[in-house]
Amino acid sequence: MRRNVRLLLIVFVLLILLTPAFPVLAGNGGQETLAVGGSGERVAELQQLLKKAGFFPTGQRATGYFGWITYNSVVNFERAYGLKTDGRVGDAEWNILYGRSSRMVLGYYTVDYPGDKLSFNSLSNYGHLINHVAMFDFCVDGKGNLKGEASSEGIGLARKKGARTLMVVHNISAGTFDRRAAQSAISVKEHRNNLINNIVSRMDKYGYDGVNIDIEGLPRHLREDFNAFIEQLSSQMKSRSKMLTLAVPAKTGDAGNSWSGAYDYKTIGRLADYVVIMTYDEHWMEGPPGPVASLPWVTRVMDYAAGAMPPHKVLLGIACYGYDWPAGRKGRAVKWKDVPNLVKIHGQNSVKWDNTNSVPYIKYSRNNINHQVWFENRYSMAIKLNLVEKYGLGGIAFWRMGFEDASFWETLEKKMALRS
Repeated sequence: MRRNVRLLLIVFVLLILLTPAFPVLAGNGGQETLAVGGSGERVAELQQLLKKAGFFPTGQRATGYFGWITYNSVVNFERAYGLKTDGRVGDAEWNILYGRSSRMVLGYYTVDYPGDKLSFNSLSNYGHLINHVAMFDFCVDGKGNLKGEASSEGIGLARKKGARTLMVVHNISAGTFDRRAAQSAISVKEHRNNLINNIVSRMDKYGYDGVNIDIEGLPRHLREDFNAFIEQLSSQMKSRSKMLTLAVPAKTGDAGNSWSGAYDYKTIGRLADYVVIMTYDEHWMEGPPGPVASLPWVTRVMDYAAGAMPPHKVLLGIACYGYDWPAGRKGRAVKWKDVPNLVKIHGQNSVKWDNTNSVPYIKYSRNNINHQVWFENRYSMAIKLNLVEKYGLGGIAFWRMGFEDASFWETLEKKMALRS
């Protein structure tokens, strides 16, 4: 045992002697790159930041020398944040330690009908403020086959903008969630294996950087089957150095309800790189009117999510839409960018603010029918974005690109200090 320890010490000393120091080497973004053998104020600052983040031994003082203790701390930090575990501190590490634009901004890119350019135009105009684009491309059937085609135009544009692309696998068919197909694809082992093989095949063919699983409406009794699916898929993604992300229903406790009970936050948080918590549709078009995402509800969801899984893996869901409910009838979706026109028609006095829920709403009457419109705007969004910092979340994800307007991006850039 003593001999092995001596050999390790010799190897480490040689590593220090043979490895050049990098105290002043600039990274691609202008940050100094640090590695074993480096020393000085920047190393001391690194050690303090690592200590603050919980990765540097609490009883160890910041010496300003990049040695074995600092190296191990950096590697553990890199592993926790899904970075390359090489023990070198570059732009990615500095940005996370400083809490800057390393946070993920994920937008869902859809083509709802031939010629639909809403998402493309959004990415074209604001792609410099986004780092991940989830292409809503493939629908799963009951046997694990995938229907759909790659959004080649969007993928190409995302790459030009420097954003990573995720392949979305969903179960929306004919405008609604196909719960029967989802149950069959997940519960039957043969179908599960077929689905994983199809995901891998499409990823290899089109060059996506990862996958986003958005399979909704699973019954609670399929919880273990879904966990098994995610575990298998995680292994495949890791072997290919691809990202595994999921979109899961919001809930405030493990049990959830008939819609969210199947999604095991703890297991999903352990296996996935990032998890989109869909903190929207608190009230939806087929239910009674109310906030799409009230602040008290979103906060309760984040209380649970950030405790059940590593907070840096959690992406806060942001809705770029609302609903217009006629009294006693089913509501209809209203895009973020269309709300100003409603205000113009019905007058500024029609807009109210709900202090309890920190959201805006509109009341108006048309053809003797009273309407309520609950929606999100720059003010309600800014308040919710405070939760990213409060809980130390990995970032945000929004549904969907093209529903928003410039005020959305202005708020996002200001609150999250995004790259431009």
